[in-house]
Amino acid sequence: MKLFFFLRIYEGFSFLVQMLASVFKDLKYFLIFFIIFIIQFGIIFLVLFKAQDIDEYNGMNKLAYFLMAFRISSGDFQLDDFHSQENGLVILTWLIWLIAVMTLYIVFMNFIIAVISESYERVMQKLVAESYRVKANMIVERERFFTKDDLENTKYFPSYIVVRRPLNAVIKEDGEWQGFIKDLKYTIRTTAVKSKADIIQNSHLINRELDEKMNRLNQENSKKLDDQIKGFETKFVGLDTKVDGLDTKVVGLDTKVDGLNTNVLKIQDDMEFLKTSLTQFIQNYKSVTKNLILKQQRISYSQFSIFTYVN
Repeated sequence: MKLFFFLRIYEGFSFLVQMLASVFKDLKYFLIFFIIFIIQFGIIFLVLFKAQDIDEYNGMNKLAYFLMAFRISSGDFQLDDFHSQENGLVILTWLIWLIAVMTLYIVFMNFIIAVISESYERVMQKLVAESYRVKANMIVERERFFTKDDLENTKYFPSYIVVRRPLNAVIKEDGEWQGFIKDLKYTIRTTAVKSKADIIQNSHLINRELDEKMNRLNQENSKKLDDQIKGFETKFVGLDTKVDGLDTKVVGLDTKVDGLNTNVLKIQDDMEFLKTSLTQFIQNYKSVTKNLILKQQRISYSQFSIFTYVN
């Protein structure tokens, strides 16, 4: 048994050890029932043969008849001692032998094959999960010998955990159909669960594809909007440059207008000066002209006086 315990370390042997354990676990009630039948038929043969010693089972005494019943269940028939029975018991002995063959060999052997096949199929269906469970049990057994420092080591205890759950949970129901109907129900249930899982997986894939398409469209629209915004910003920068140029021109015009205003003011001052000068000149001219006229009149008067005096 210790050898089987250590063989679980290897993945190939782990499956076989687990299968044997599962088979014997499923066969425990069947084996008890089978042993009861072996004991019953052994007692019947013991009574029929009157507990006589059998040469083939020398030294086994009365246990020989129980071994005879077990050999019948395994298909190994020993019929040499049947002719030694009395005439009345021979027919009964052969009848009991036929019942033992039908019960122990045909019925029970087929039962045990069916139970082993079912156990094997169940172990095969949960092969990966059972392998993880065996590994988890071995890890727990190993951790019992860890020290406190080993338990705090992050190499042995990383920050994640592996969780595995069965795809389809088998619901045990009282009075469940056996045989073909059970297989049919199991097939329908398994197909429904797998179909549901496929639908969920496909829906997740479709949702993921839609999300990717939406993200791609959003990125493309964002790029287009960014390009348009950059174009508008470029145009706005050009407009700002033009406005700045216009402002510069307006400032230049304002400067020119200010210069013209200064020139106009200077011209106005010059005109005022010229006006004042002309006014003074005209006044001077008038006074000079007036003086000349007076002088001329005086001269004329003087000449007239002289001429009169001469005459």
